[in-house]
Amino acid sequence: MELQPESDSQPAIDPTQLIMHSIAAPWTKERTFEYWRDSTNLESHFGQSYDGSIAQYIGTQTRADANYRANLRPDGTGAVSIETASNDDHSDPWTPEQVEGLIKLGVWMHQRHGIPLRICRTASDPGYGYHRLHADWAVGGTACPGDARVAQFKAVIFPAIVARAQGAPVPVPAPADRRRLDEEVR
Repeated sequence: MELQPESDSQPAIDPTQLIMHSIAAPWTKERTFEYWRDSTNLESHFGQSYDGSIAQYIGTQTRADANYRANLRPDGTGAVSIETASNDDHSDPWTPEQVEGLIKLGVWMHQRHGIPLRICRTASDPGYGYHRLHADWAVGGTACPGDARVAQFKAVIFPAIVARAQGAPVPVPAPADRRRLDEEVR
């Protein structure tokens, strides 16, 4: 699902980060594509449905505007972004299928682009993050993703990316573990 003219007209980047977003809408990856195509001049590299399926809209070596200043660096480095389906106020946790898809994408980004296996320490530091982690990643700040997803990123997704990238299989947490994570957020 390639976005045009953005795929051909946006500047090239050397991807050094993966930033995870929540779109604040319960959309499929197809509906997210339509939104990027028809309703805004912003876009993300990838979109993810609740069922965990992922679509790519722009190549990972092309700038996507959803990352704000994360793709306007003078050295040509930039961030790859994924917008994920969520409820309207992005307060819900990622589904187990979304978690698995994010882990696989994170491992692929490490293998394909050498994204270092660490959480971004600053807005320009190579690694992994979520949209609200650094103010330079959002015009005027953002609450995206919500607390439940930030907790999942820290406790499940990022550790699993690291483990799998280093060759260890990591299962998605069982429902009881997901409930525990949800309770920790509250």
